[in-house]
Amino acid sequence: MATTFYPSAHLAELFFPLAPDEEAMLQVIEKIAVSDYYQGFETGIFHQSAIAKKIRLLAQQHALHVTQWLTFELLKEQLNLSSLDNVLREKSIRRACELVHLAAECGTSKLSLVSGSDPGDALRDEAMKGFSEAIVRIGEEVSQYEGMLLQIEPLDRFAHKCQLIGPTNETVEWMTALRPDCPKLYLAWDSAHVALNQEDLAESLTLAAPLISQLHLANAILDPQAAGFGDYHMKFGEPGFLTQATAAHIIHTARHLPLPTELGPISVAIEMRTTEQDDLWDNERQCREFLQRAWQA
Repeated sequence: MATTFYPSAHLAELFFPLAPDEEAMLQVIEKIAVSDYYQGFETGIFHQSAIAKKIRLLAQQHALHVTQWLTFELLKEQLNLSSLDNVLREKSIRRACELVHLAAECGTSKLSLVSGSDPGDALRDEAMKGFSEAIVRIGEEVSQYEGMLLQIEPLDRFAHKCQLIGPTNETVEWMTALRPDCPKLYLAWDSAHVALNQEDLAESLTLAAPLISQLHLANAILDPQAAGFGDYHMKFGEPGFLTQATAAHIIHTARHLPLPTELGPISVAIEMRTTEQDDLWDNERQCREFLQRAWQA
């Protein structure tokens, strides 16, 4: 039986200039909620309880899935869940656990994060041990909320972001081993990082399939000698690798893989960051139309 998907709007990236303004982001969510296209959206963490409650109500009224990212918050506070500095890692874990409860106020179903930077071959095992402890403890907080899961996005290991959690084969092995201690742990698959890790997209999807909770269609320039090489959340199309055909290939491949049946439909979102110079709603329209064409190909 084919896996089913639903379109999601990555609002934290599509409306990046508005992200610090919670009232402005609420207005964006209100508009997205009545768009009759998206069935979910992704944001950072909201701190104002009144706004969080409005978001939760909107999501309930319009049957929208809410995904939130801890990443922005942790980076802003210079925290690192896989730090080799025990004091900093403990501070990071405690802050992440606090943010779980803020996310719950918004009705979040998928709480998302990334690891810290890769310390290199000699220290990687030590960093993985610390990050594993962090994930189990955050997972315990998440488990208090029946409808919430914890998802990790592997980033590129060697190209640009140089993160601890990277290549698909390592990530799947590590997550599978951790699952008994963190049963609600899933993987957020991102095309740009897979490509920057020099992995085959279909092979990565196939390997990660039993753990995948969402897909990001993200573009990147893969030539190390080219301007813009790396993961800059660039627009789809050339000179990046994420053409219309590649996006359709990703969706078609994933549709025929055994993604987690317990999750129901899986979200698919375009990840493209805007600037203050952009027409934000026109960028949203372009992403929506690109996703629709890939979906129908």
